[in-house]
Amino acid sequence: MELPKVCDIIFIEFTVRKVKPVNVLHVSSECYPFVKVGGLADVVGSLPHELKRLRNADVRVILPLYKTVIDRYGSELQELANFKIDLGTKKNVYVGIKTIRFQNLDFYFIDNLLYFGSREQVYDYGDEAERFAYFQLAVCESLPKIPFIPDIIHVHDWHTAMIPLLVKNKYQATLRARTVLTIHNLAYQGIFPLSEARIFGIDNDPTYEFEGFLNFLKAGILAADLVTTVSETYAREILTDYYGYGLQRVLRSRGKRFIGILNGISYRDFDPGNDKLIKCNYTSDNFIEGKQNNKKALQDQIGFDFPSDKPLIGFVSRLVSQKGLDLVKRIFDEMLASDDFYFIVLGSGEHEYQEFLLGLMGRFPDRVCVKIGYDEKLAHQIYASSDMFLMPSKFEPCGLSQMIALRYGSIPIVRETGGLIDTIQPFNEYELTGNGFSFTHFNAHDMMHVIRYALTVFRIKEAWNAIVKRAMAADFSWVQSAKKYKKAYRLLMPNTKKEKQ
Repeated sequence: MELPKVCDIIFIEFTVRKVKPVNVLHVSSECYPFVKVGGLADVVGSLPHELKRLRNADVRVILPLYKTVIDRYGSELQELANFKIDLGTKKNVYVGIKTIRFQNLDFYFIDNLLYFGSREQVYDYGDEAERFAYFQLAVCESLPKIPFIPDIIHVHDWHTAMIPLLVKNKYQATLRARTVLTIHNLAYQGIFPLSEARIFGIDNDPTYEFEGFLNFLKAGILAADLVTTVSETYAREILTDYYGYGLQRVLRSRGKRFIGILNGISYRDFDPGNDKLIKCNYTSDNFIEGKQNNKKALQDQIGFDFPSDKPLIGFVSRLVSQKGLDLVKRIFDEMLASDDFYFIVLGSGEHEYQEFLLGLMGRFPDRVCVKIGYDEKLAHQIYASSDMFLMPSKFEPCGLSQMIALRYGSIPIVRETGGLIDTIQPFNEYELTGNGFSFTHFNAHDMMHVIRYALTVFRIKEAWNAIVKRAMAADFSWVQSAKKYKKAYRLLMPNTKKEKQ
């Protein structure tokens, strides 16, 4: 399918007589290590740190004060202020602002026991519209009360996407910041009955209405000064009818104000040479021994015995349709009955896929190990132990797991979509290039063919070891991406003097 080209924003180098530090406030529903459900937390937990390391940038983060944060960090939090706001027809709703200095970065938390502090999980309650409407209004009301005046308010996904509209329409007198919206996954848009718009106190604005519903993400796309997404390929894909989830025309309308910037990973948190969560540290110089030792440690950790010289395929993911599990359902019984490999899964999600994977383990107890849930230490150990990492995604805006897998020398087997195209170069046996294996069509037998090809190459040790070395040498850290974001921020700021081209 021919994809339309995205109008790339032209990053113009500029000089200013006095370089004013750019103040950036990231607003998110998740941020590692405070709260993590998915990859959003990893991005917001890493990008601000990398931006802060660049010159002339003061970067801070604000997020909800969840129960998990209170349980772990409550004694370290300091209260800045508290006040009350109106929330639609609800009057005098409490807002607290707490803060913590963590790894040389200031974090702020919106405190409200009803909406966040008393709930065991992060999402999936019946009042999501009200909860995150409250959060966004509370953020806007909080900014004059914290010792930080942002030039850029950078919001992430639907949970915060109404903020650009609020800044323009409701708080234009008090908030002078420019806004950036990053779409991490267009499939999740924050769609609610149109009547919920009354909570925001913005009536009859077509910006937030879409097909008779309130659509948080659509409002952000139209109101933000710049819209980004998490890889260049995904930026092209979501302009099409197939990937656009109904918002493709809205995105096209932004023209040069919509761009793709590839995510990165923290090379501090994901470093097999220094990772404290794995049993045996290693580098590209001794990965063979390192992988073998970590396989043995994994066996002890989970009680799953498998030959350390046989290929181990890892899968660490949310167990949802997007991640390509329908392809696994279609052919893994056949493959496990005839092909010589072992399979380990860590994740949780939809009941259908959890039951299938547990059943697969029941049918092949000596070949398959499935752990339902999430365990950060076990995830790291799987990356360090596995020889291959499976990501047959139906769509993948960016994907971080394949970058982590590369870093640990676990060779990705991916479907060619989104950020997987931008990060994985298929192995070419004639030119001896590539850092992984890939297939084009969302087809189970295409995936089976590529896995079998990878298993064949695995037996050719010279070729396989060369792939692993190339994989571990790849650089998908945040450095280059953070520089692109900082240039984008600068171009949005008023009174920036640019050089003549």
